[in-house]
Amino acid sequence: MVEEVLRYDPPVQVTARAARDATEVAGVPVARGQAAVLLLAGANRDPAAYASPNSFDITRRPGVDHLAFSGGIHYCLGAPLARLELAAAFRALAQRLPTLRLAGAVRMQRSTAIHGPQSVPVAA
Repeated sequence: MVEEVLRYDPPVQVTARAARDATEVAGVPVARGQAAVLLLAGANRDPAAYASPNSFDITRRPGVDHLAFSGGIHYCLGAPLARLELAAAFRALAQRLPTLRLAGAVRMQRSTAIHGPQSVPVAA
């Protein structure tokens, strides 16, 4: 469940990088030092990587790693702790409030840097 939540709606939706060397990406030349904006959330919905990518499915068995925590040398150092915290929170909610349900519209934060809910009204 944790991995699907992170894949489906990652906390960081977009990031930018500068090319260390001249290269080519999907046939497009990229000059050394040129900036590239990377849509991590879009990559996590790639139909070439995920079956039914726009469906939220907690039983999904990932075939490829999602990019919720970026990748390579930029991979988030806190990823293991974040996964542990999410799993503990979901487990505690399920055990302590088994009838918990959404009780209104989720309000999202207005930010392009960090994505997530501002408020989630619930009822038990």
